[in-house]
Amino acid sequence: MSFPFIEHVVWLHSAGAAWAARPRWRGANVWRARQAGEPLSACADLLEQAPRGRMRFLDRATMLLGFPHVHYLMLPWQTGLYSASDWQGFAEATFSQQTGLDPEQWQVRLANGAFGHERLAVATARDLLQDLRDLFKLRQLPLVTCTPLLTAVAQQYWRQLPADCVLAIREAESLSCLYRHQGVADQVCVMPTQPGSALSDNLFAADLLAQRHAPAIRITANSPTEHWLGPLHPWLEEACP
Repeated sequence: MSFPFIEHVVWLHSAGAAWAARPRWRGANVWRARQAGEPLSACADLLEQAPRGRMRFLDRATMLLGFPHVHYLMLPWQTGLYSASDWQGFAEATFSQQTGLDPEQWQVRLANGAFGHERLAVATARDLLQDLRDLFKLRQLPLVTCTPLLTAVAQQYWRQLPADCVLAIREAESLSCLYRHQGVADQVCVMPTQPGSALSDNLFAADLLAQRHAPAIRITANSPTEHWLGPLHPWLEEACP
């Protein structure tokens, strides 16, 4: 049986890509596949395999960009910044100073934040974003959003988190930690990990790097683990290592 239109979720990570697709109604089965290798090539291979609806132009795709495709910084509150452009300039300058990223080559975005508190900034390579748009356009699959994995997971689970905790995202070769204090995100740490390394050891290393120690731990990963909160996306559960 073919379906009129299908929604797609794609996770691009360091070791390849994972794909999940489902007709746009409750209770429909999810098609899943994964491909190892160079991430963009893996995504292209899965794009060839993914099911499409009868009305292909109504299909929609969401891209989740995992490690190492996005860089994160937690910016301290600045009393002298009043406008969105002021904050944008501050974010770009801070990325340039701390990581050496060129704002001409990296797209920098700021998450909304409460007045007087830190703000999360993310940077994504413009070339990667353009390559993804071109790839999906070639296959006539509308790419609705390219979202950093950390911010997507935080939005998905934010209301389930304790006021003081660390939200840790476990990928195949990385651990991303967002630290929450009194209900507000105040630090971020993203680090590569060795395959097979102990989660407890990686969390300890992240705490040292971030200079934080949260009283509660919540883990998101595509298979259950200690302190498990859920998968990176509901359709991706057990889709990838």
